[in-house]
Amino acid sequence: MKSFSKKLAIITLELAVISGALFFIAYRQGVKTSEEAAPAVEKETSENTQEKQEAEFPEPSDPESRIFNWKFKDSSYSLSVTLHKSTYDYYRSLPKVYSYSGELPSDWESRYYAMFLKLHSSDKSIAKIVEDLRSLGERRKLSEDQIVDLVLSFVQSIPYDDAKAKNILAKDGSAAMLYPYEVLWKQSGVCSDKSIMAYSILREMGYGAALFIYDQNNHMAVAVECPKKYSTYGSGYCYAETTSGGNKIGIIPSIDTESNKTVDLLSYDPEQIQKMNLEELGEVKIFLPTRGKQYSGIIETQKIINEINSLKKKISSALPKLKSLKKTIEEEEKKLESMEEDMEKYKDKGDIDKYNELVEKFNELLKKYKKDVEEYNEQASLYNGYIKKYNSLIKQ
Repeated sequence: MKSFSKKLAIITLELAVISGALFFIAYRQGVKTSEEAAPAVEKETSENTQEKQEAEFPEPSDPESRIFNWKFKDSSYSLSVTLHKSTYDYYRSLPKVYSYSGELPSDWESRYYAMFLKLHSSDKSIAKIVEDLRSLGERRKLSEDQIVDLVLSFVQSIPYDDAKAKNILAKDGSAAMLYPYEVLWKQSGVCSDKSIMAYSILREMGYGAALFIYDQNNHMAVAVECPKKYSTYGSGYCYAETTSGGNKIGIIPSIDTESNKTVDLLSYDPEQIQKMNLEELGEVKIFLPTRGKQYSGIIETQKIINEINSLKKKISSALPKLKSLKKTIEEEEKKLESMEEDMEKYKDKGDIDKYNELVEKFNELLKKYKKDVEEYNEQASLYNGYIKKYNSLIKQ
């Protein structure tokens, strides 16, 4: 009985914390279909808008620094970017809706997204970021493909704009898509903002890129040109998630239907996953595909991706059993404690018959308790092994 009072040790599960959000500019300012017209209608044409952009670009003034810190392959990175309030105000004032005259063009969606990719010729911010990221990668002796991975991790690390996401879900038309400069200035954005920025960076690096749009899921992602054999949907482009960490190029995340949040793979929390109503991304539309250099890292990472997916299934399958065993053990502990108290009472009263009767039941339950703890520890050891291997693969 005294040995029980010390209690048997139970292996602690190694759980991580998940945090991440994912939303899309829902229905493009309230537009659900192309038949309902573009995001908004203005009198000027898109060509005139571009001329206006070129004519009104200001001289750089009011410089401010933005510091970006993140981790890639378990190493810390930092990037300092000098931006100008005058340039930010310029992009903030640009149209956030597609303008057209006459009939709505059949390719209005492509034109709409292309608006946010037309950086002013005097704006060298994306080119400077590419130069700096490449320099960071080369100093760490990263390969060309690994530098692309570094770029993605940089974009993923930019905080998600939860407040904007709420406005998007409210469908009040107050949440407009951002130009890449605005994302850098604000150091935040939703999936569309960050995907557009990643597209701009990849294009500046000379890679082919595309935008993957999932109307059914209200989601946008960027994609980088890669060998067709390994590409997503056989499109010639590999999916790249920009909003949640750990999602390597080629991994398509699941989305929680209630919150529209994706699963953050850097800190995988199976218990949190159990509470989500996850769904896979539905039908995709591919916009603005461009050709350029190919990302070949997908060939090497495909096996890792398959192993990650396999481990996620094992982790999800093992967790319910562990939780059930833990609950049983906790109930047995309470029962044993209660029985131990009753035995002490019988002993003090000198009621030997009831004492001996309860001792027998106590020993039977204690035997079962020890067996359950042993099974729990074995299962927990396997589970922790899955988690450790998973975290190792994510950081590769």
